[in-house]
Amino acid sequence: MTGFPEVSLPSVRTQQAIAATAVAGFFGVWFWFRRSRSVSTPIVPDSLRSGSPSNEITLIGFPRVSDVVSSCSPYVAKVEAWLRFVRLPYTRTNGGPNDSPKGQLPVIWHGKNTVADSYFIIKYLERTYSDVIPQLSAEQEALSVAIQHLVDDCLMRGLAYHRWVQPQGFEGVKKHYMKGVREPLRTMLLQQNVRTSVQDALLKQGLGRHSERDINLMMDEGLAALSAILGDKRYLLGGQPCVADASAFGFLDNVFFDTDCLNPGLREIAQQYDNLVAYTERIRSTYFEGELQWEETY
Repeated sequence: MTGFPEVSLPSVRTQQAIAATAVAGFFGVWFWFRRSRSVSTPIVPDSLRSGSPSNEITLIGFPRVSDVVSSCSPYVAKVEAWLRFVRLPYTRTNGGPNDSPKGQLPVIWHGKNTVADSYFIIKYLERTYSDVIPQLSAEQEALSVAIQHLVDDCLMRGLAYHRWVQPQGFEGVKKHYMKGVREPLRTMLLQQNVRTSVQDALLKQGLGRHSERDINLMMDEGLAALSAILGDKRYLLGGQPCVADASAFGFLDNVFFDTDCLNPGLREIAQQYDNLVAYTERIRSTYFEGELQWEETY
């Protein structure tokens, strides 16, 4: 007897397992550290701030699908709607990610300037044509920014989920997108190049970690907020449309009228809000009357 409690040593097999786990953990941390050091942040130049008002505007975007009046991309539709709201003349052409310095559409050509991303495109044009674009009060500007974040950073992600991740939505995408590319190449490109990228992005952002039911609850909450802000007004901030309306319209037109590609559950959620349905149809008839009838040319 030594006065100390007896301690039983782990078996040889247990000791080996502990050692193996420690070694694996060490190399796992080492590999992560090396990998994190080897990944460098790409150097992207700042977006241009303004240009010459005398230059012509060319908007490059994805084509229409189904019954949408602008584009299958809500962000392209956002820019096109805003251009029509403020009555800036422009030329529209279809393109692809290779046409953009940031690898995504929309993008505009304005003289020798190229500007990508819907947010920076509109900011650039607001500064360039500041003398003809209506100005908002500080309070209106703050509300407009909040609405844009709700739509562009929250609701748009749910739209991407239903279109590219949810199986029924992706079946529609395969049938109706990139019709100029023959099968099976079309499905392979959409699956490997787009769907996988969207899935990875949503997983890293966090939305992709939720169930479809939970995502729909979040979408419903966002749509309810948008409906409450709109109320019985003609547009979100009153009698005239602004950038916030452009964001909302780009999203809603794709929800209500991209009837081939979206999960019906998302459309059913949005259709609960009668004022959002009427609002979308009002913008379509007021600013896109000439596009309500169009022929498929791509």
